[in-house]
Amino acid sequence: MIRTADMEIPVAGIATDAAHSVKNRLTGFRGVDLSGNREIFLCYIGNKTVNTGEFLGVIAAVKYILENDCTPVIYTDSTTAVTWYNNMKTASKKTYAELGKAEVFLKIMSERIKHIRVLHWDNNLWGEIPADFGHK
Repeated sequence: MIRTADMEIPVAGIATDAAHSVKNRLTGFRGVDLSGNREIFLCYIGNKTVNTGEFLGVIAAVKYILENDCTPVIYTDSTTAVTWYNNMKTASKKTYAELGKAEVFLKIMSERIKHIRVLHWDNNLWGEIPADFGHK
């Protein structure tokens, strides 16, 4: 953690974020390794909701951690994504195969991923999450 005026900014783990472009009808999510501040994945999923993108970004980070044996902490600024991950189930009313696959993955892998923490990134304390797309 970096300490800045009584704020400890995380410097290890993976930061994830999603964005949706109404103009392009395109949703994407990305992950950034906090220790090197480098993008480790970027995926576009079509015209989906931001919540869908946020959740799938967390799932991609979980898979990255399992495949690369890195710090088992994921940050997202989406409380919805944190809740869906912890519940191992989405609350989306949209039908999207990738959400169903993600739920199955979480349930099947529950024993292997129980040590992975998904935490809320506090934009008010730490500024924009490093995985932010900068589209605001």
